[in-house]
Amino acid sequence: MRKYYYILSLLFVFVIPTIIAAYFVLERVRLDQLAIFVVSITLLGSVWDMWATRHGKRDPVWIWTFNHRDTLGIRFRDIPIEEYLFYLVSSVYIVFLWELIRYTIEHTNPILYAVLPFLALWSMLFIAVPYFAREKKDRMRR
Repeated sequence: MRKYYYILSLLFVFVIPTIIAAYFVLERVRLDQLAIFVVSITLLGSVWDMWATRHGKRDPVWIWTFNHRDTLGIRFRDIPIEEYLFYLVSSVYIVFLWELIRYTIEHTNPILYAVLPFLALWSMLFIAVPYFAREKKDRMRR
């Protein structure tokens, strides 16, 4: 189960809230512009990750690594596949959340004023719960 930790985190923190936000604002998002944004962020982030992890192997102070116990084990250029997925899903999440905020302000729909904090709390909950659910010795090892 541990090897699914990162992928499950992506699902609960980003994908589910994005689907909920997309229900309200999908028609407002230009998919061509979204694709350009996502590809740009993924390329920049991936290049940074590759540089940072390789640099970290030569520098005793640098601590940029990936815990491969929490990933599926599939890597491309020594970066877990989940990291590439992180850039993809987090970028889409940010765009859809931004559009949902704009849509809420424009339409003053009371349902949307409940959805926005729900999505924020949902993401924060699924970031915090797995961390605190782990045994203390696991958290200290990082």
